[in-house]
Amino acid sequence: MTKSVRLEMKEHITSKEKKQIYVNQMFATIAPRYDRVTSLLSYGRDKKWKRQLVELAKIGPHHEILDLACGTGDITFMVAQKLTQGRVIGVDITAGMLEIAQRKKRRLALKTIEFELGDIMHLAFSEKRFDRITVGYGLRNVPDISKLLKEVFRLLKPGGRFLSLDFGKPANRIYRAVYLQYLTVVGSAHPAWKCRRLSIYS
Repeated sequence: MTKSVRLEMKEHITSKEKKQIYVNQMFATIAPRYDRVTSLLSYGRDKKWKRQLVELAKIGPHHEILDLACGTGDITFMVAQKLTQGRVIGVDITAGMLEIAQRKKRRLALKTIEFELGDIMHLAFSEKRFDRITVGYGLRNVPDISKLLKEVFRLLKPGGRFLSLDFGKPANRIYRAVYLQYLTVVGSAHPAWKCRRLSIYS
């Protein structure tokens, strides 16, 4: 017999184990709307930021790239377009996200890209394999950032680069107040806000 357990946001922040469960369930729920939610929360600028991340990576045509917490694949596809003989692997723990990414892949017919279902906290790749490792909006969701960073640097080739994209608070006090108010209004109005409280079955 299963029972429904309500998981509050405050609980998942203070417990690594519960945080992992919360994050997995949250993204499974919002997967069909993830691209739209990200666009809303970034004022429609997320694609521009992701392109800037890829440009900063200075990707060579033969590079091997790992995109962590790839979600629906935005960064992964931008990287793939830079490659000719290289390869980019997008890894995400949420099957629903990868289903959307695979549909995009079929539509774009890119051959330099792979998607794998997996936990970025437990990667099975060999040491010093990748020239670049990227992550978009992912570090804040991992249960142990220090552990993940150790894994990232284990996987990077000498001279490789790790690039992370995430939201931050504007330095200007007025802009910060406006932005936080925007997040509150948009988050409260959007259906994905229900992900604050998920039913976890155990």
